[in-house]
Amino acid sequence: MKKINISMIAAMAACAAFAAADDILVTFSTPGPDTYADGSTVLDGEYYALCWSTNFPDFKINSDGTAEGGKVVLAAPIAKNGRCPTIVYEVDAALAASDYVGGDWAVYMLDTRKFTRDGEGNLVASLSGTASKVNTSGQVGTANAGPGSVANLYGVTAQSSEIAADEDTLKPEITSIRIVDGNVWVKAKNVAPYLAWGLAGGDTLDKIDTARGESKSGMGVDKDDEITFVTPAKEGGEFFKVERR
Repeated sequence: MKKINISMIAAMAACAAFAAADDILVTFSTPGPDTYADGSTVLDGEYYALCWSTNFPDFKINSDGTAEGGKVVLAAPIAKNGRCPTIVYEVDAALAASDYVGGDWAVYMLDTRKFTRDGEGNLVASLSGTASKVNTSGQVGTANAGPGSVANLYGVTAQSSEIAADEDTLKPEITSIRIVDGNVWVKAKNVAPYLAWGLAGGDTLDKIDTARGESKSGMGVDKDDEITFVTPAKEGGEFFKVERR
């Protein structure tokens, strides 16, 4: 372990030596395993984004890969073995002085998967190969960087903290409700396959806030596919909705 640490320090020192004295060097990695919003491990070749903002609580990565409340400075398909490997990014001093003043740096893991079905009808995930088609994104590391410094951004397990899907994809539509042998069967469409969904119930339309049953990943590859929830029927009836979990 000591030899590895010494090697890493030596590598970063070498990078610093080749950089201008007042350039910003940002080093980032994650220990892994990093996970998508549905709990599955990040695929090799998935995108990580180095971002900058003066207020990360209001920062958002959109479905086209652009950002609100800050900037996506670098987006690269670098995921390997369930994590982000060590990357050193150099920011020119003049650019830093004009564009990156008074803010912080953070690393986000993107979800750029697309879904198809195999010959047996099973859902299969692959990467779209572009950072301009983002399903979700989650922050995996934060740090401050200063002139001439090496700033480490060691991350944690990715979180589904930002939803960057198209708005219509996030509005499930219940297609049928029926009672069979004391259970309520609820079918819904327009559910994204890369998110977890759950059923909520309530006694009135304005208060449907009680989680019913376990969450599950969306099984559809487009808005016309359906997902089914089963929960015990409540005496007197109940209103339902499908929501993100």
